[in-house]
Amino acid sequence: MGQLDQIVVTARKRPTPVPDEALTKSVAAALHSDAYFNDEHVTVTIKNGVVTLQGIVFDEWDVRIAIRDAKRIAGVRRVVTDFYIPDGM
Repeated sequence: MGQLDQIVVTARKRPTPVPDEALTKSVAAALHSDAYFNDEHVTVTIKNGVVTLQGIVFDEWDVRIAIRDAKRIAGVRRVVTDFYIPDGM
């Protein structure tokens, strides 16, 4: 019988989950520090790495900016938005 080839098993390491409380602070800080986003009327809640952003924004661009900023935070699994865009804004 011949010699067997070596088998190498590789797997992606799962990132260590970040506590929701730490994620909430990080996402809120990211939104607040973005010069193009007004976070005055936006609340951030997180459960099991899923970010929920609620509040009032001025237009669709604000929604996109908020989602982008939240997704950049390590540990965020998904972003859900529940924004109100007033008419005439």
